[in-house]
Amino acid sequence: MSNDARRVMVLGAGDIGRRVFHELAQSAHDRRVHLAGRDEETILRAANLARYCGLQRGFSPAVSHSVTDLSDVARTAERITAFAPDVIFLAASYQSWWVISTLPKDMFQRLYAANYGPWLPMHLVPVMKAMEAVRLSGSQAVVVNAAYPDAVHPALAAVGLSPDIGIGNVANNVPGIQAVVTDTLGCATEEVEVRLVAHHYVSHRLSRSGDSGPARMGLAVLREGRDITAELDIPALLGRLPQEYRRTGGLAGHTMTAASALSVLEPLVDGRDALVHAPGPDGVPGGYPVAIEDGKLRLRLPEGMTTEEALAINVSGQAADGIRAIRPDGTVVFEPDAMNILTGELGYACDEMPLSEAEGRAREIAERFTAYRTRAAR
Repeated sequence: MSNDARRVMVLGAGDIGRRVFHELAQSAHDRRVHLAGRDEETILRAANLARYCGLQRGFSPAVSHSVTDLSDVARTAERITAFAPDVIFLAASYQSWWVISTLPKDMFQRLYAANYGPWLPMHLVPVMKAMEAVRLSGSQAVVVNAAYPDAVHPALAAVGLSPDIGIGNVANNVPGIQAVVTDTLGCATEEVEVRLVAHHYVSHRLSRSGDSGPARMGLAVLREGRDITAELDIPALLGRLPQEYRRTGGLAGHTMTAASALSVLEPLVDGRDALVHAPGPDGVPGGYPVAIEDGKLRLRLPEGMTTEEALAINVSGQAADGIRAIRPDGTVVFEPDAMNILTGELGYACDEMPLSEAEGRAREIAERFTAYRTRAAR
């Protein structure tokens, strides 16, 4: 391992963090990979597992680990400074999206109807703390975030704390669309390119219903560089996603999210160009096709689509996800219908949330959800 090896730090040792850390270590590329998390036993075992699996496969991964809690901004900044990463992957949330799926089915379905927006504080606060640590450390690393980037990034952009780019969400349906088009046309996979503009809400909707519901989406399909979208029956093709092209979901389906993360992280870590799909690039809401070129990020929208049109598409998805607006100062305004579900189920209510109130709101949601789950267990 050379002294010039590129360095990537994974902050957060939950399911996604450990999966991505493990895969980053399984490579012949010249990398140093570091896992930072709260629990010493968890991260020690994860680091050793990644090392041993690499050795088993003929690699010699340079892995390391350290203990920190994102609530301790100064200590996290020290960990970042000590490792000096080129890329940081944030994989931290106070409550991952799949947790409500562990409830009894009727309770889960009622809460699921609120969509993702009202839960925003649970994802925003740990990312905000991590970004405060990044700024305190003086690190110039590219920061990639896994926790609801579609909404977290535009809220934090107001105070200069948005990560550079997100992962997952819009990206997770692109391979399925590519597969169904490839199979329909009977052509080679590499001939087909998909460019999708869509919010987190649409991503979840596509895999379950095969359409974008009340939200808008932008989709272009290219074959050998030529736009063939108008020649395809797009609604019929998308309708096959939850049918014969359905895939494993839930926690086990995190394999797809980890793959989407790696599609962004590996080009950044290894210094190669790529066309990817990602949410929240440069602090904008929703998901887009993004070109990684010389370590820089720029939108690569479908031909003829303006940035303003792409933004409007994603704002429609933002509303469907339960967020009416994100103001220039970072204040988040929630959709009443979505919030009313959390009020009815958890007793939690919030019309508007300035960033200064986010931490208190996250604690309140956590406490109310814990009590709700306790009642369910009785």
